Amino acid sequence: MPKLPRDRVVVVTGASTGIGRGAALAFAKDGARVVVAARNAEKLEQVARECGGLAVPTDVTKRGEVARLIRTAHEKFGAVHVLVNNAGRGLYAKVEDMREEDFDAILRLNVYGPLYGIQEVLPVMKKQGCGQIINITSTLGRVSMPLMAAYCMSKFAFEALSESLRTEVKPYGIHVIVVGPGVTRTDFQKNALRTGVAYDEVGGPSAERVGRAILRASKWRRRNVYLNLESKALLAMHAISPRLVDFGFGVWMRQQVRPPANG
Repeated sequence: MPKLPRDRVVVVTGASTGIGRGAALAFAKDGARVVVAARNAEKLEQVARECGGLAVPTDVTKRGEVARLIRTAHEKFGAVHVLVNNAGRGLYAKVEDMREEDFDAILRLNVYGPLYGIQEVLPVMKKQGCGQIINITSTLGRVSMPLMAAYCMSKFAFEALSESLRTEVKPYGIHVIVVGPGVTRTDFQKNALRTGVAYDEVGGPSAERVGRAILRASKWRRRNVYLNLESKALLAMHAISPRLVDFGFGVWMRQQVRPPANG
């Protein structure tokens, strides 16, 4: 498979904060020309200044805006070597309490968004004969947990999309990489949609550290990368004893999830 140039063109979605910002900074420091995309134009411009890149405000749930993002990157730099599909959001709710509009919003952002990016960038990558599509999924795309059914469904779908895509594009010199960061110190919890659940989790590695791990996965052309010890342990335990994992999640719900203070 062709090796990408050091000054490769990298498009990162969801790049205004968190893991997307961390990945953009890591690629830029390694010599890449970075195009950052997100809805918050002000924060996006700041990230673009930090990494010396190009900001293209984009709502990835809108096909036309994603098409404009890829077109702008290609017209500016003459190539798109790497697409990092990072934009995403969480949803905390019991299945019985899940609102249809919230469920639809999660699927549009976490599934349709990356699908649009993939479909728009593939003609470019096929023509240039090389490329990488890096999909930021989750351990919860392999193992489901309570109170996050919609989020888990979206990540399971994203993992399935990645697996099918990998075989389809390999003949064109395009490599698909799946990265599951696990719990990371970002605004994920703060920005998640919620119905009747007040759970908050903190800790994990910094977004900058995860960004560097994404860069390494790209340089080593990895297939699937799950980054933290907890994620790897969960995957291993689920393979050995799914019932034990169910029991653990049950304990977790009873001990840590509380109704919101305001009802």
